[in-house]
Amino acid sequence: MKKRLLAVCVVTVLASGFSRATDQPADKFTELEGTWILVKMEINGKSYLEPGEKWKLVIKDGTATFSTENATKAEPLLLAKMLNTSKRPKTITLAFGEMLTFYGIYEVVGDELRVCGVGVDTETEMKPESRRPKEFDGKEGLLLVFKREKGQRMGLIASMPK
Repeated sequence: MKKRLLAVCVVTVLASGFSRATDQPADKFTELEGTWILVKMEINGKSYLEPGEKWKLVIKDGTATFSTENATKAEPLLLAKMLNTSKRPKTITLAFGEMLTFYGIYEVVGDELRVCGVGVDTETEMKPESRRPKEFDGKEGLLLVFKREKGQRMGLIASMPK
């Protein structure tokens, strides 16, 4: 139950604010543009996505909005505050208040978005950055896999007139 709560918190943080900022322009995130459906939420090889559970992530113009069927739509988030596209693999860093931070990596392969990371107690951890996973594997932390909603292609939304 505790791990499921952590997984849900990490997914939910995509719908809340966080404090780490970078100076990246919104156009660095065009590969992420579109509507994404969460298809896998795994920790240590165990699935934490309940059957019928529907999580939707909409990314447009450098912002992300996360919602579920049973929750109201949250405020949009600026991707530049949580993503770093200059590192390989690309990184995601999400602060949950002052004591817990999610250190992760992400990639887009075709119509799949993968995020893998761990929650770190930043008050007690001496080198929290060292906990960031190196691979996209649920054994290294929380693994989230999103599929792009059917009918959308990378860059399609970015190229549409506003």
